[in-house]
Amino acid sequence: MPIPFVEKTKFLGLIFDRKLSFIPYLHYLKEKCLKAINLLRVVAHTSWGADQQTLLHLYRFLIRSKLDYGCIVYGSARPSYLKILDPIHNHALRLCLGAFRTSPAVSLCVQATEPPLALRRKKLALQYCLKLSANSNNLAYNAVFNSKFKTQFDNKPSQSRPLGFRVKDDLQNVGFKKKNVLPTTVSTIPPWFFKRPNCNFSLCCYDKTTTNPEMFKRKFLELGSKFSHHLKF
Repeated sequence: MPIPFVEKTKFLGLIFDRKLSFIPYLHYLKEKCLKAINLLRVVAHTSWGADQQTLLHLYRFLIRSKLDYGCIVYGSARPSYLKILDPIHNHALRLCLGAFRTSPAVSLCVQATEPPLALRRKKLALQYCLKLSANSNNLAYNAVFNSKFKTQFDNKPSQSRPLGFRVKDDLQNVGFKKKNVLPTTVSTIPPWFFKRPNCNFSLCCYDKTTTNPEMFKRKFLELGSKFSHHLKF
């Protein structure tokens, strides 16, 4: 049976088009998030709706999780294409905060302690690369850290760059060095053979709501004096 030729295909929830512009997936993701915003709009009623913190929790669970999924992959799309998702983010924050439509998007992010989507995608990409750097056996390791196509992308600066090129400058800015990364290792000893550690739960007998914080500090220092020859971390 011949393999049909298609303009786009869906794989693990992401839609890949022929030019890897990710425009079809961005429109699909926008429609998917709009349905979740309708639910958020119902719960955000001004007279009987949920409070601000509950609404923000719902936003992170229902909408932000969808925007985060696969952002390491579709983040290679052009910045002008990625702005398709910004109205979703801003509209959801306005509902959560009860802000006016004319409220600046930057002030909404500050009040909700939510970074803009561009910074959020950059953060998640950095976290993924830092985790990947400790496992050289991962198939994506060489694609990110030892890419062989640097010359091709340098000759075409307007072309969308893959993950390894996008995070290179950001990794340098945070002081990342591969030589300082300890490789991920799997212990040869089964975990059920490990010696069970002895834990001191003496501080758990005090209720945090009724105990003075200075009391906790004093009790903690008393414990520290008993284990002065141990390593603290």
